[in-house]
This record gives sequence, structure tokens and C-alpha cells, in this order.
Amino acid sequence: MNKKYDLVVIGAGLSSLMFLNRYLKKFKKHSVLILESKKNIKKDQTFCVWEGPGLDSIQKNFNLQPKKTWNKILIQDQDKNIKSAGLSLSEEDALKAQIFTCWSIPAGLPFSEDMIVRVKLDLEPDGTIEKMEMLDHVKMNTPGNEIFRILADHVRRALLLCNPLRVPTTGYERWKNMILNFDPSEYNG
Repeated sequence: MNKKYDLVVIGAGLSSLMFLNRYLKKFKKHSVLILESKKNIKKDQTFCVWEGPGLDSIQKNFNLQPKKTWNKILIQDQDKNIKSAGLSLSEEDALKAQIFTCWSIPAGLPFSEDMIVRVKLDLEPDGTIEKMEMLDHVKMNTPGNEIFRILADHVRRALLLCNPLRVPTTGYERWKNMILNFDPSEYNG
């Protein structure tokens, strides 16, 4: 007997689950087929997500319990002479939430204390990244630092995926230049 589905999803990874979670909220009566090559799906996947207002919770929606939580990302003004306080805490949290949804930390990378990736951004008023500079380019290009280079490349890709950044509609002078610090050391535990 042939069965028809409204949607067929290949793979039961985080992206598929997050998509399905949103899709089924909107189309509750649709039938869905998930094709997964693994017979038994363990709850041992490594996911990098940010939770907050307006974001789906994979813990609640998929009954996943994190082995380690991580919330370190420092956002600061890159120029000391900017005459403002930078982002408010809620604006900073919203920006962190957006970036964390785009950042996937490579599984299996050994982390050490010197793995913080620093990126300088110049932004347009709509949040489009005008210029991105990896501040640790010497470290990235030094022989023996291949792991750091891989991590930095994942950070760069995350920022490109998230571009344009969701920034406040006002106060452009406060946030047009910033440095983002990505520290995965607590995440990998």
C-alpha cells in the first residue's frame, strides 16, 4: 500500500529536529516521514544551541539533557573612544542567541585554555557585516595550530551564516564596531 506524506525529512539530526519542531507547530495536521539510517538514535549527540526568549528549547522539545552547559561569549566595543556603553544586557543576549544558533563546534576537537577566537566586526546600520577580521590571524597561520585554525574557521562560518546580525534598531554608534570572543572550553567539557 502506498502511503502519502506531506513532508519527508532525511536524517534526525539537530537541524531536522529543530525544523520539524517549528514546522509541526504551524502545520499540526500534516503527516511527516523521517528517514534515518541509524536503527537506534542515542541521546549522545553534541549540539551547540542557545536558549532564550523566542527560541525553541531542545531540552524541553526533545527531552535532551545536556552533559555540560556553556554560556561564555564576550561582546565588547573594540574602540575605547566610542562614547557609549555598547550593547545592553538584553541586546547582548539576543545577539548571542542568534550567533549560537549558527555556530557548530567541531566534534572531537581537543580544547585548551588558549582556544578563544576573537573577531572584530564592523557593521552596517541593518546589522550586515561590512568587515570581519580574525584578530588571531598570526596564531591561526602558525604551524602546529591547525586545531585553532579549524575552530576559527567554524566561527567565521557561523558569523557568515548569521549575517545580517539582529542588532538594535537604534544606537548604531554604540554597536557599529565590536569584538566578539568565542570560548568553547566549557562547552566540550
